[in-house]
Amino acid sequence: MFKKLPIVSIIGRQNVGKSTLFNTLIKEKKAIVDTIPGLTRDILSYSINYKSASFVISDTPGFDISNISELSQSILDNAKSYLNESSVIILLLENPYAMAFDLDIADIIRKLSIPTIIAVNKMDNDKDLENMPNFYEMGFSDILPISALRNVNIKLLLDKIVTIMPEKISSIDNNVDIKISIVGRPNSGKSTLLNSLVGYNRVITSDIPGTTRDAIDEEFPFDGKRIQIVDTAGLKRKRKIKGNIEFYSLTRTIRSIKNSNLVIHMVDALMGLTETDKKISDEIIKARKPIIIAINKWDALEKDKNTFEEYKEKIIFKFYRAGDFPIISISAKDKVRIYKLIKIALELNEKAKRRIDTSKLNKIIEDIQKRGMLPRLGETLKIYYATQVETVPPQFKFFVNNPDLFKKDEVRYLQKILQNRLDLKGIPIIIDIVGRTRTKWN
Repeated sequence: MFKKLPIVSIIGRQNVGKSTLFNTLIKEKKAIVDTIPGLTRDILSYSINYKSASFVISDTPGFDISNISELSQSILDNAKSYLNESSVIILLLENPYAMAFDLDIADIIRKLSIPTIIAVNKMDNDKDLENMPNFYEMGFSDILPISALRNVNIKLLLDKIVTIMPEKISSIDNNVDIKISIVGRPNSGKSTLLNSLVGYNRVITSDIPGTTRDAIDEEFPFDGKRIQIVDTAGLKRKRKIKGNIEFYSLTRTIRSIKNSNLVIHMVDALMGLTETDKKISDEIIKARKPIIIAINKWDALEKDKNTFEEYKEKIIFKFYRAGDFPIISISAKDKVRIYKLIKIALELNEKAKRRIDTSKLNKIIEDIQKRGMLPRLGETLKIYYATQVETVPPQFKFFVNNPDLFKKDEVRYLQKILQNRLDLKGIPIIIDIVGRTRTKWN
């Protein structure tokens, strides 16, 4: 049964160290940390277990971001709505004293009636501790000095979380059945798709390019399965990356691709397949992940019964590798075919785990050689035997007469044959050519 864990939300002003504390608590550098105010826009979450209690730690945007951009109100509304779902709140303050806006946030918390821990960050040494009396005027009796950067009193903070948590859930099975990353160009609809799938506005959506900066993940149940979906920052061509923030966003997106079981590549139907989309597909192929191409905003196109097939042909003409993947038209905003998209993802994930019977594999190879389907195969080129050695992705070993004769085009042809004959479309196939020397192709 799918069960939600209690949420522990870190809130406070900008630049008090919320993202640093989040990274310290989860023991990973998941949140982007920088001195630029307003860097965190969406809520980052991560499940942890401490002293047999499981809960979700969440990093929220700074609450003092008003009037800095068109996104401000959406960011604040999303963060405040999320707070209502929290079991525990950590109000993070900053040495040396409380600011006026800290008092405003404290008033918001009191109205929520949610157990709260007041933590003062950047208490790095004994001299800093002398400033603790400056914070008692806020009216909270229990205030904890910490240093997120130097790991001071972090275990004590975790102890307090577990102590005041209203409902404690012991360690539960947090394994997901599939982890799916959504990637694509800026404004292709990635965040809208995540929100539509989970059923509420989990991430900020906007027409402003680059709204999503971090990789945001959320889980939801589907057909008895536990799905983790990851919304990533829009990918640009590397030469257009400017500044640390865009670089960190790119790095986290590529990491999300590598850590996922499958990738949905979102393409804007109105823009078509661009050069940047080709580069994005190259990154996914390089990571050897199953791919589904989702043509989003399909509702915005004028179309007839032949439009989608013609659209697919144009995509494959522009980028021949697209012919290896399932291509589906969707509308993330209107929830058109988004559940079909997840169903296809689950099917591909199961197919990637399949182990192919060796006799079946060799019958396919024998048929290819007999029919002369590949020039020189059966004459100059000979495959003696084939076997599967790995799954996820499927990896095959071909024993041949001379590996040097099996160039990239020949191996690519064999990959296509296996994809078609073994019903593995959308799944990367690795072929290891073995003879006196060994060559691996993917």
